[in-house]
Amino acid sequence: MQNEIRGTLLDDGHYDSTVHHLVGYHSDEGVLTVYLDIDPASASREGYEAVLMNLWKPLHAQPFDQWTRGRMEYEMAGVTDEVRGWEQAPGRSVAMFFSGPGGLRTVIPLQFPMRSMARFEPRPVLSPLIAALDEHSRYCVLMFDKDHARIITVVLSTVEEEVTLHGDVIGRSAVGGWAQANYARHREHHLQEHARRTIEHVWAIDRSRPIHALVLAGPDEALAVLRRMLPTALARSVVATMPMEMFAVAADVVKRVQAIEVEAREAKDHELIAELVTEAESGGHASVGWDGTLRAVGEGRVHMLVLPEGKTRAGVQCPEGHYLAVSQMKFCPLCGETLWQTEDIVENAVRSAMTTDAQVHFLAPKASEDMADRGIAAFLRY
Repeated sequence: MQNEIRGTLLDDGHYDSTVHHLVGYHSDEGVLTVYLDIDPASASREGYEAVLMNLWKPLHAQPFDQWTRGRMEYEMAGVTDEVRGWEQAPGRSVAMFFSGPGGLRTVIPLQFPMRSMARFEPRPVLSPLIAALDEHSRYCVLMFDKDHARIITVVLSTVEEEVTLHGDVIGRSAVGGWAQANYARHREHHLQEHARRTIEHVWAIDRSRPIHALVLAGPDEALAVLRRMLPTALARSVVATMPMEMFAVAADVVKRVQAIEVEAREAKDHELIAELVTEAESGGHASVGWDGTLRAVGEGRVHMLVLPEGKTRAGVQCPEGHYLAVSQMKFCPLCGETLWQTEDIVENAVRSAMTTDAQVHFLAPKASEDMADRGIAAFLRY
């Protein structure tokens, strides 16, 4: 079973702690969630303020009572003041969660685009943020030959760190016979030491900031030595080997990584879908489809919740979190509480899954299309 999706920014401590804090937040007085996309072509204050003002219009049209409307407008004013206080846009997009009564004022700059939206509900709306973080990985490009090793980590289409190491491998010799064999062993030893030092450096990076995918480049002889010495965890994260000059321009490296990232994510997700379907059809620990998967979420049996990107349905949820469904039931079959209506059952499923420490994985676009007819799915704990 795919018991680990090693490859999302949600793995990183900064995002992980923030998202889990927000998952557990609830206020009957309401939380204003805002995702603000900042188009680089119009990233002036007037531009993104205009987008923000447009986000308020659908909220004003909601049939809230007078007290709730007052609470919402208070939070709107807080977000508007926040945006007007920016000297420049803090990111390519921004996620904001405001709830004055609970002291919640969280602003998360993001270095990737997101669809602008605003909602006022008792809990933060997190599925767009989790889906976006799930889409991005930390890639490490390792260019390796007998003389050098160049290590570039790429996150959000940006070079995060670049390090160049120098090897001391001696060149080939034209000497023959016994001396040539001895010389070859000596040269192989130096290459192995160069590979060992390089791997130690990559391993240290992975320990501090998880490397989700590793791309190798270099001559066959050097890479063969490097591959033999890779620890299992790093070896499993290798997604591609590509031709690349040792001192290629960093911007060209990023472009190559972008193409590899798209292909690798789609391939991985198609494999994930196939495994889910096979496991579910054989009666194993997997569920495919809305009803069975939502039931498993409510029962806390989900190990990994797998969702098509951008898809949702109306449904019902038990206020105690016992039950979720896409049916029209009125009462929870487990505790008898009146079920809450929701237009976005995916948001509720994501939150419920994360409160039981389940992984949440949003599929890549093409894989999402393949899952559209099946709904949602999950690997189960039992």
